[in-house]
Amino acid sequence: MNSLSCRALAIVLAAALPSLVCAKEPLYVASKLEVAPGVKINEGLSDCPFRESFGEMLKLALHKENGMYASGSVPTQAGRSLKVRLVGFSFSGNGFLGHDGNLQFEGTLYEDGKKVAGFTDDVRLRGEGTMTGCAQLRASLDAQAIQIAKWAHKPVDGQELKRWGE
Repeated sequence: MNSLSCRALAIVLAAALPSLVCAKEPLYVASKLEVAPGVKINEGLSDCPFRESFGEMLKLALHKENGMYASGSVPTQAGRSLKVRLVGFSFSGNGFLGHDGNLQFEGTLYEDGKKVAGFTDDVRLRGEGTMTGCAQLRASLDAQAIQIAKWAHKPVDGQELKRWGE
């Protein structure tokens, strides 16, 4: 092999090695956001697919942060799993004046069915008057999914998630 081929091979191996070394077993997540019993979702949002879109965004964000994920029921008895629940919800406003909301989350990271770490978050949102309530809620949940994925990459038990200078 000439030196150019050796360098090319070294570059390919150097690029691939971190992903091979850092590869973990998949992190199991639910396909949609779980809403805790007793949490009332506004009737105007009953047709909004925010639970499903949160699940999809969480998977995308986890893929970016952690590499592998898999859909499944959580917690799993074997392997790693992440359970996220919406435990508080208030949302008001309209498409002309804007929307105000408060979303409260709990999340738990499990390993072989045992809790490893948990988080809470209290998200306050204020939307412009140019979006529907569904679009505003989905955008806020997309941002929340990214924060949760970052937490899952480096979990701290009992952490309250913060973002944007809160």
